[in-house]
Amino acid sequence: MPIYSSEQFCKDWRFAIKDDFVASNGEPYSYAVNGDQEWGDELAKYTFPEAPHDAVVSSDSTRMAVAVGWDIHILDLGTWQTLVVLSGHSYRVSGIAFNPSDANILVSYAQHMYGRQDPDAEPQIVKWNIEEAIKAHDPEEGDLQKIGNAAALTAGTKLNDLGVKVTKEQLLKLGTTFAPEISRIVRQNMLDRVPTLSGRLRTGFQSETFSPSGDWMVYLPGVAPPSNGSADWSIKICSSTNFKKHITLRGHTDAIMWTGWNHDETLFASVAWDSTTRIWDAATGFQLHKFVTVGQNWTGAFSPNSEYFVASCGDGTLHFYSLADGSTHWVHENAERNMGWMRAVDWHPDGKLLAVGQRKGELALLDVKKKKTVQTRRLSAAAAHVDEEAQRSFMLNFLEVSQVKFVDQGRKIVFWTQSDGSAEVYDVDKQIKWRFARGGTGHGPRSPEWRDEKGKVTTKFGKGVVAWEDKVDGNLKFASIDSDGLRVWSVKL
Repeated sequence: MPIYSSEQFCKDWRFAIKDDFVASNGEPYSYAVNGDQEWGDELAKYTFPEAPHDAVVSSDSTRMAVAVGWDIHILDLGTWQTLVVLSGHSYRVSGIAFNPSDANILVSYAQHMYGRQDPDAEPQIVKWNIEEAIKAHDPEEGDLQKIGNAAALTAGTKLNDLGVKVTKEQLLKLGTTFAPEISRIVRQNMLDRVPTLSGRLRTGFQSETFSPSGDWMVYLPGVAPPSNGSADWSIKICSSTNFKKHITLRGHTDAIMWTGWNHDETLFASVAWDSTTRIWDAATGFQLHKFVTVGQNWTGAFSPNSEYFVASCGDGTLHFYSLADGSTHWVHENAERNMGWMRAVDWHPDGKLLAVGQRKGELALLDVKKKKTVQTRRLSAAAAHVDEEAQRSFMLNFLEVSQVKFVDQGRKIVFWTQSDGSAEVYDVDKQIKWRFARGGTGHGPRSPEWRDEKGKVTTKFGKGVVAWEDKVDGNLKFASIDSDGLRVWSVKL
């Protein structure tokens, strides 16, 4: 079998569609006016000291938090000014979430190298009060470097007094050596002023951190137990105000992938690799249902009226459970069972349709009541710029629709295709679409700017998309978290 890496895929990929959503006239969805955009067409681009790797927007659409390395940049969405940079974590930020009832409160989570390099390193959850952080006027990295240089100069003077000659280059190197330790001390000082927990947030696969009211927060305590085996994977729910423990949910024996509440916070669900999906009484922690599949489970979601819970299994099936009696309403199997993962789902507000993101760049729209697929978008490798024709046959395995969300009262679907590295919007009401392409992967006039002399794409994968509705100007806004910054795009609501 030919050896083919994700790095090579990144260079070779060119976007093409095999099957698309079909309009009422029998034709595939067409692009809206100015709907086929690419890097360079964005409303604005914002850069940071290094590539951003996560972003979330407050529920009132006033603020955005952007994870950049160890820090979190808080942006005002009205002015796009940086309000404050939250610096406290000593490791790369692994998850962030705004409290849905208060745009002033953000929680974040970090763990040393995701726990792999130092498995005993305590993961840390931090609760930030943004207004207090703005008033604190904490020192910036430039200030810390100056302190490091001053410390080095003092050390150099003392060494000279002892007869040890220190060159200017050695002093600069010494100052650079001091700065990281000074930064660590300052970061620890910041954390001493804010509430913290030893634990992990589960923010992947569209998992929820807070209950809808914002009163409760879920986390996984301490260092992660071993996965792909049998261990105690407990879940804790606490007060979001003071982190006071509420209930502990026990029973899962392998990695927990998704957690979340139903609309009125009476039910809580957890989806895990131990082949189980569990529904709990959110007030008492009593287990109401235990649903079992044949493989690792990845994501889930309550229907808007709590009639159903949907959970995905790694064998390429979606399981719809009736919460009234615990029966299985429907097991959806993709026509191509080798499609595998379906790790992004979102319910239409009316509870009748479910949008599903899955491997090979497929987006599906399911009618849950009628138990059928009503729309499908599939990608093709036909346009890829490969060196060997044999490589084209397995390129689709690198693709996955990893985020999907209904917006504009269910009229539009925003989604992100991993490895394609582009955001898309489908308007299921007007039956039109938009694409916001990673540089070089599209077919517009700017695409050659992002390719080398051999026609290979020079841009890298991004990390996803975050969307919000701007009620002031009547636009759907979203930001692509790209390898070279944050790009802002817009679609009329």
